[in-house]
Amino acid sequence: MRPQLGRKKIIDAALLLFTQNGYHKTTISQIAKQAGVSKGLTYNYFDTKEELLFAIIDNASESIIEIAERLVSSSGYQTTLLNFLDDYFHFLKSNKDFLALQLGLLFQPDLKDLTRPLLAKRSGRLYKITRTMFKRSRVFNPDQSAKRFMSELDGIALHYLFVFDDYPLEEMVKQLFNNYKNLGK
Repeated sequence: MRPQLGRKKIIDAALLLFTQNGYHKTTISQIAKQAGVSKGLTYNYFDTKEELLFAIIDNASESIIEIAERLVSSSGYQTTLLNFLDDYFHFLKSNKDFLALQLGLLFQPDLKDLTRPLLAKRSGRLYKITRTMFKRSRVFNPDQSAKRFMSELDGIALHYLFVFDDYPLEEMVKQLFNNYKNLGK
């Protein structure tokens, strides 16, 4: 088995089991079995279950950052904004279980302290990218616009993932675009 393939299988298995059973109720043995690898190989890649959780968060962070980096493309402001919103909400729909797990981590006191630095790092990167888009588009007060934009994305994600079973995500994309389309030039 190629090294990266084994690592990916372990991460995918952990994500599935953490989502189904919760972080605390999932063991390394269960993860190894689900991945079809030995427990020893799992420990070869990850010293602890926490390390495995961090790898899952890092992988998702990189995917989200890749989407966000499109915000600073050379396309016009409205095209960039619409493409980002489409990509972001597609990512939200495609990764619903994982994102629900990740958001749930923030409400578990012992895990919140563990995961907060990783999530804060990701949020900081997203904020800088978003602020850059608003700044390049000569939006008045790009700092506040970026914070508001990110807060609205977070609120929509929270409602979609936890609150409403039939949340109108497509309508929210349109509404968010309409709220921001005329801010930039």
